[in-house]
Amino acid sequence: MEKKRSKTNLLQKFAEKFKKKKRAKSTSASRERSSEMSRRPSRQHRSPSKGKQTTPSGTPSASAESKSRIDLMEVTAKGVKEKTKEKQRTSDKNKKKKNEKETTIAPSKSPSTPGLRRADSLMELSQNSKVVEKAVRTWLETIGKEDFMKKTLDSEYKSLDAIKVDMDKCQAFKKNIDLCQSENIEVLDANRVKGNGEADFFYHASVLNLTPITTKTTILAQLADLDSPQSLESFWLMVAAQKIQRVYFLTGSDSSDSAELDKSAFATYFPEDFTEFKTIRVNNRKTIQKSEEQPNSQLYYEVVPKDCAEAPFCMIEICDFWPDAKIPAILQSVRIAGTAASVFETDIDADASCAIMSNYGAGRPGSFLVGALAIEKLRNGDVPNIKDIAILVRSQRPGAIETFSQYMSTYIIALYYGQKHVKDGELKSKLSNLISQLETFATSSMKEEEDDDDSAGTTTGSNTCD
Repeated sequence: MEKKRSKTNLLQKFAEKFKKKKRAKSTSASRERSSEMSRRPSRQHRSPSKGKQTTPSGTPSASAESKSRIDLMEVTAKGVKEKTKEKQRTSDKNKKKKNEKETTIAPSKSPSTPGLRRADSLMELSQNSKVVEKAVRTWLETIGKEDFMKKTLDSEYKSLDAIKVDMDKCQAFKKNIDLCQSENIEVLDANRVKGNGEADFFYHASVLNLTPITTKTTILAQLADLDSPQSLESFWLMVAAQKIQRVYFLTGSDSSDSAELDKSAFATYFPEDFTEFKTIRVNNRKTIQKSEEQPNSQLYYEVVPKDCAEAPFCMIEICDFWPDAKIPAILQSVRIAGTAASVFETDIDADASCAIMSNYGAGRPGSFLVGALAIEKLRNGDVPNIKDIAILVRSQRPGAIETFSQYMSTYIIALYYGQKHVKDGELKSKLSNLISQLETFATSSMKEEEDDDDSAGTTTGSNTCD
């Protein structure tokens, strides 16, 4: 036992002696390092925010200032790069959001927020001006000939005016003639507007099939009879049943002698607020007045048949540039051509329709529609055959295009549209001269027609022209 204890004590003494040597060696090394550090020259600070080197006089040395500037430039450049990267990231995010917005399907129109914007010009979207210009150039080779106005136009209109109406095919018209504006403007049974299954429904309007040129359903109609509440109600029932989302109402300016409706009559046809009939309710939701940016006044309506949960909307555009029994106002020809071009540009639903109206719903709407169809042909790069288009319309709507001057107006409307998209200076000059000649000829023809109508009115005591 004693031997073991002496051995253990010996080991403990050895361990303590080893620890003392190690501590002494560590202390010595630490002193050597500190003395070496004190002998080393001081290092320059890298950051400009820390102290600058100074000369013995106390002023910053040139090398210190240079280093400071370099360091500052590095920091500034780094900050600029960070800002540039941040702007790029923000720009990328905005572009991504914009692309997502454009590819997102737009929500359906709700009854509480009716709206129908004029669609962006098809011409501007497709950059199709060259196609239109080529079609206009080819068309001008035919209608630019010397004998066109003296012989061709007159011959074309005579073939149109030769279309007569078979009264045996107008039974509903004869039965409901008291609900019509005039007994001289017939409506065919084959394509008259039908109600929502009502056997006795009647309104003086025709649904036209224009398939060779467009598949959009188009209706030509006359105003309701103010003396008949049933006729007024039938108009709005027609709007709902035919899903009419846009109506072009052709009339004279209310600020001139050509005004056709006083304010009271206009408000009866197109209510300023809520109106309720027996079977349908009409609510004026918004009115946009004519301005420099808005060529025609627009009235937005909710049209709700009773016991119907849906609230279809209809926008009525007041086109006050075409007086009764006259040609359109020449000074507003560009506006007229733009309005006609919008007929088949509107973003109406695929199963909806548009309507063109006037007092009698014949001469002016027919001429306006033929001009719009001719524009559609030009858009497609085709030369419009005004005679064929006019016969297509007149055969389905008796009285459409009633006068020779109105027939010439269809050419003028389409040519003004073509002139807008022609870039060639020489072609544009020829087009302008032709339009001017047609306008002069149409104006003189209109005066002759007015004199003839006055003579006929004096003889018969009545006169109907639209």
